[in-house]
Formats: sequence, C-alpha cells, structure tokens
Amino acid sequence: MVDGQRVYVTEDTEAAYYIRARAVKAGLIQEAKAKPRNALGDLIDRYLADNSAVLSPSTVAAYKSMRANAFPAYMAEDAHAIQYQRMISDETKRCSAKTLQNRWRLVTAALRYSHIPIPDVMLPRSVKRERAFLDFEQIQTFCEAIKGDDCEAAYLLALHSLRLSEIQALTRESVDDVIRVRGAVVYAEGYVRKELNKTDTSRRDVPVMIPRLLDLIDELPITWRDVTLNRHLEKICEGNGLPVITLHGLRHSFASLAYHLKWTEKTTMRLGGWSTPEVVHDIYTHLADKDLNEDVEKMREFYAVGKSVGKNDD
Repeated sequence: MVDGQRVYVTEDTEAAYYIRARAVKAGLIQEAKAKPRNALGDLIDRYLADNSAVLSPSTVAAYKSMRANAFPAYMAEDAHAIQYQRMISDETKRCSAKTLQNRWRLVTAALRYSHIPIPDVMLPRSVKRERAFLDFEQIQTFCEAIKGDDCEAAYLLALHSLRLSEIQALTRESVDDVIRVRGAVVYAEGYVRKELNKTDTSRRDVPVMIPRLLDLIDELPITWRDVTLNRHLEKICEGNGLPVITLHGLRHSFASLAYHLKWTEKTTMRLGGWSTPEVVHDIYTHLADKDLNEDVEKMREFYAVGKSVGKNDD
C-alpha cells in the first residue's frame, strides 16, 4: 500500500519481488497504480456478458446482484494474487453461509471460464433448513379447506409436484388427463418465459391424480405471484389448524403422500421432476423416523399395560 492505494509489484523471483516492493514503498521507484489486468470483478463481468444467452434469465439476474454486492474489497484485485481464504473469511461477516456458498459459486465459475485454477478453500457449513410440508391426513383436510378458493387450481397443481415457475407456464392446452410440464416463467427484471425447465428431469408428464383439478383447468394460465399465493396459503393453514407451509411446501407434501402410499423414491423423483435423490430421500427419511417414533410408543404402551395388569393381579 502506498498513500492508501494498492500498488501491484511483479518480479521473476520472490527475492527480487521483495527488493522492488521495498523500493516502491520507500518512494525510490514509482510503480504504476493501475487496476490489474485480471481484476476479479472484470472476470465476473466477462463471464456474465459472454454467457448471458446460455444461463437462465433468473440465474443471470441473481449473479448480477451478487456481482454488485459480494466481496466488495476484492473485486478490483488481481484474481491471481487474491488470498481467497481470507476473502471468504471476510465475507462470513457480511452474509449467511448459504449466501456465501452461492457467491463463491459465481467466483469459481468466472475463474474457470478464464482458465484460472480454482483455489482450494474451506467454506462455512450452512444449516440445512427443513421445509414444512403436510402429511397424508393434513393433505385431506387442506383439499377440503381450499374448495372454491380463488387460488385452488394453483394449490392443486403444486400438490401434483409442480414448482411455481412450472405452474405459471401452463396453458389450457397443457392439461387434460395429464399435466404436460414444459417450460417455466421466471423473474429476471420482469417475468419472462423460458422454454427449458430447471433440469432435464423437470420436463415431464404428470397424470392428474386429484379429480377436482379437471374442474378448474379453464382457469389456466395462473397469473398469481408467489407472494400472494404464499400469504393466502398461510391464512388457510392457520385457519384450519395445519402447519404453515409455502407453495413449495405443497410440492414436498406430494412426496410425503407418495411415501405414505409406499411409492419408491425412484417413482417419486420421476413424477416430481427431481434430478437428484437428496430432497426425496430426506423427506422419506423424516417420515420413516416419524413412523419409528410411533412404533416405539406402541411398544411403550404395551409394557405400560402389562405393568398395570401385573399390579391388578397382586
């Protein structure tokens, strides 16, 4: 640092570098105080500019927001000279572990695109947030509660495993006995339609399994936004003694009902459009633990009854 500004010094050897750096610091040599050629921010800007037509609009919008807010003290530094572990440690004071992981994903994508080796760093572990969902009995209560509701069609589509972006992309022609999930509506400086779904497995045909949905397909397309749907859903859940869930929680409720009906994880993944088994497996494991607890309680009741009988015999 010279006069409060970072000065970049390069030499062929470490010894020569330190000699030159001391000379610059002492004012014996005037080194150019220019922004480095490979500034991290410039690499990210180039990555976004070159790949904007390949990445989804929502991903581009999210990455632009990260570019504007992430790692502010390092964006002007040479990507080859950054101490990345220190950069990550500094960022932990500014955001959550999950947000930091997303920001680091953007940095690594930009470095990889510029053929710069990805540094080996440690990231903070994020606490996995469990998403609330309904079990099979609660789903029955919910379906009765929403009959005739303005948002009923959207909620029933979510119970068929559809994401909000997929629901909003449906047209009247998309649904008969089968829901043809094709494309998505995402937000990127305004709502836009994209022909590709989140993953290859997201593009799927889902048989209509709730007959009531067939009475509502003339309401397509759905134009309700996520804030409206989730706020309304919260009121319905609170008014009917149900766990407060989001629209995406209804998608997970689809998996919980599949578990109750003894579907395999593979079948649930296929109809639900999950590309990896983690979410479905977590839901199945969670519900299996619930069944285990109920089984343990039954055994406790057995022994409690036996003890009571023994006392009466005395």
